[in-house]
Amino acid sequence: SPLLHSDFPTQRAANQIVGKLYTLCNQASKRDGATIDLFNEDSISYAKAYKDALDVQKHGGSIYLPLHLHENLSPSQQVLLTSD
Repeated sequence: SPLLHSDFPTQRAANQIVGKLYTLCNQASKRDGATIDLFNEDSISYAKAYKDALDVQKHGGSIYLPLHLHENLSPSQQVLLTSD
């Protein structure tokens, strides 16, 4: 089905959030220096959200991310997030 004009901003945010979550996951895993910490809770949350974001691009829906991490994304991307 063709996208409606009002869907373009949401589509763009969905495309951009994938890359942003990937970057944030990498940054969070290296937060304590050069050593990669795969068990960092924020990094794990970003990784799960990244996977969800890939699904949202195909199927729609929302992306779970703990509320304290929402601030690291733009307002247009935050619309796609849930913390419930």
